[in-house]
Amino acid sequence: MLRKVLFQVLMVVVLLTTLALPGRAAGAGLEPAPSPLDNYGESFTFIGDLEDGTFVLVQLSVTNLGPGSRHGICRASVLKPGQRAWTPQKKVGEKEWSYDVTSGTLQVGTCSARSAGGFTRVEAPLDGGRVVLEYAAPVQPRSPEGSDVEVGSARYRHEVTLAFSPLRVTLQLPKGAEETRVGGGYADHTRSTIAPAKLAKRWVRFRALRGGERMVLLAREGQDGEFGPVYEWEEGGNPHPLEHFTLSREGAKERSVWKVEVFGDGGAALVLRSTQLLQRNAPVEDLGMLAGLVRPVVGSPVTYLHRAVLERAGKPPVAGLMEVTLEGDQ
Repeated sequence: MLRKVLFQVLMVVVLLTTLALPGRAAGAGLEPAPSPLDNYGESFTFIGDLEDGTFVLVQLSVTNLGPGSRHGICRASVLKPGQRAWTPQKKVGEKEWSYDVTSGTLQVGTCSARSAGGFTRVEAPLDGGRVVLEYAAPVQPRSPEGSDVEVGSARYRHEVTLAFSPLRVTLQLPKGAEETRVGGGYADHTRSTIAPAKLAKRWVRFRALRGGERMVLLAREGQDGEFGPVYEWEEGGNPHPLEHFTLSREGAKERSVWKVEVFGDGGAALVLRSTQLLQRNAPVEDLGMLAGLVRPVVGSPVTYLHRAVLERAGKPPVAGLMEVTLEGDQ
């Protein structure tokens, strides 16, 4: 029972500490590069923001975190407005995941991701349901400035693999009918050998994936108080490095309202304001007395997913999704 609980927590932390590697050619961005280190974790994360307000995520991971090593994880999350979240996940052994060079396909159990012919397709049949994401673009790895983080000899690397793409999603929740929706898509790839508890104090992530103006923003504050990567990236342009950010909150837990100010070298700030909470995720906190067993390794990450608006001087506001991740809900 304890091993199962520990694995569930560590699997969630793989997601919480990933987002977005300097570009590499291997496997067109979908081929893992496993490490023998205990803290190794590598994830390919695919996200959709759909026109009806549904949020969809599929993540394929390879990691040594938790019992065993080089196991694969497939997890999905579907947040439909007004409905209970569907968050299935499946762990598989080393022999049950693979990467096929010929077809460019990453397979983790029954889940798969493939980029070929100008398109990217991700499929996750889990727990009696099924999610299929079809991006109208191939995986094109790109790493903004500052995307390498080093802590001692350990390293974290981050790359955006699909920054802006039209997206078609097919959903079939358990005992439900199949439905198709469209929206905007994003994907990234991370690889880390840094213990999650040491990787970051705070993360802010913003993605405007549909509408007239699309952009992404990523900002990290390390445990040492240093910032990086911090950047914003508008569709049709290049990633623009920024310097630091401040984070303030009114209320607590599910009543939290966030304001983020992100500063560049000119001093002008980008301002993010949360407008609607979609999900609060606190896996270690939810363990109660068992939390002390895992906190030394994974910390106590808490992630808030919100609808939000980004404001810039002289430009119209941009609506999108904002994640705030804290090391401890302070």
